Amino acid sequence: MEKISDTKNSNTRLFTYIFILSVTATMFIYYLIKNYTISDYVLLIVFSALSVIAETFLILLPKAGAISVSFALTYSAILLTDPLTAAIITAVGVAFRCPYVDGRGRVHIFNTPIYKTIFNISQLIINSGMAGIVYVSLNKHIGIGFQFYNPIAGSAALIVDIFLNVFFMSELMSILLNEKFVYIWKSNFFSMMVNVVLVGLLGIILAFAYNSYGIGGILLFFIPLLLARYTFKLYIDMRKNYFDTMNVLVRAIEANDPYTSGHSQRVSAYSEAIAKQLGLPQGRIDTIKSAALLHDIGKIGIDKNILNKTGKLEKDEFETIKSHPEIGATIIADLSYLVNIADIIRHHHERDDGNGYPDGLNHDRIPLETSILTIADSFDAMTTNRPYRHSLSLDDALNEIKINAGTQFNPDIVDDSIIALRNTYYSLSE
Repeated sequence: MEKISDTKNSNTRLFTYIFILSVTATMFIYYLIKNYTISDYVLLIVFSALSVIAETFLILLPKAGAISVSFALTYSAILLTDPLTAAIITAVGVAFRCPYVDGRGRVHIFNTPIYKTIFNISQLIINSGMAGIVYVSLNKHIGIGFQFYNPIAGSAALIVDIFLNVFFMSELMSILLNEKFVYIWKSNFFSMMVNVVLVGLLGIILAFAYNSYGIGGILLFFIPLLLARYTFKLYIDMRKNYFDTMNVLVRAIEANDPYTSGHSQRVSAYSEAIAKQLGLPQGRIDTIKSAALLHDIGKIGIDKNILNKTGKLEKDEFETIKSHPEIGATIIADLSYLVNIADIIRHHHERDDGNGYPDGLNHDRIPLETSILTIADSFDAMTTNRPYRHSLSLDDALNEIKINAGTQFNPDIVDDSIIALRNTYYSLSE
């Protein structure tokens, strides 16, 4: 019942948010109509058509949202015309994008479901309209730059667009992914800023082309937009292949040790939660997640009879088990795109007091990423059944982590880890 209630609350928040945003956008477009006049209908029609094309070839992101290069056209319209024209162009592009097929082979027409269309149109109208107002206002009072581009006004317009875009998307994603708004904001602001600035530079080129050569110039310089889209699509596909490869390796690990089925995914989830609780940047979080997924890959080289033994291990058998971090690090080191996690995997059984293995590192020499993985790995081991013992309760497992702070675990992160582990344990248990 709790899970159903949470889903209902999430849906209520989602539709309330979109409703408020759509009402705000409606009032704002009315304001634009009352205060601005479309000065170039040819530009409006051509840019709207190109915006539809650009939006059709948007790039879907793994969790939520998408990236489109159509902002270059919107930004060009801001520089060349008025806020109303810019708002209409960006709204038309989203509303009438052509059908596309997503990564699961499903055909989407006109941005279905409808709430996505309403959200996208609403937030883009506000983003582009406000950016346009800022540009027009500053350009009127600060008369510097080219005929079609004022760098101070243009930079201010970009900042406004970035701020609004990240704000609206962060709130949406915090609802959809059940994440904290602040975390979503921090993890997306820089990447969004880079994306918008780069696409904005293309927008300046498009504005120059239209100002100098008219429609022919804009069509010629539209090609770099599609090229930029293609290049970024390659990056997204490469990133997907990266994680697909890791999932294949994880399945290979679990096939060799069925008692730990799901262990790697849970450890990855716990590690990610701890890293977020500590406020680490997204790049380090991704590294920790990758290391957590593959931390036991070295068990591929361990005899199944030893891995699955129900009784007490002999000394030589335990020494064999202890070799799996080194075996795993050696395997990973041979893969150039995973080499950055080899040391984390090698040291995930080190202890804060220096009595771990294989290298006997102590507190000062154990990287934070490894300390996080060690806690997550130990917690999941304690809270799941193994051939040689039954699982501990949540409270008992968390108490063990607290007791062993400063000996087995890094005491600097134990308190934050306990908070993250408790919340994630309940989430995974639903």
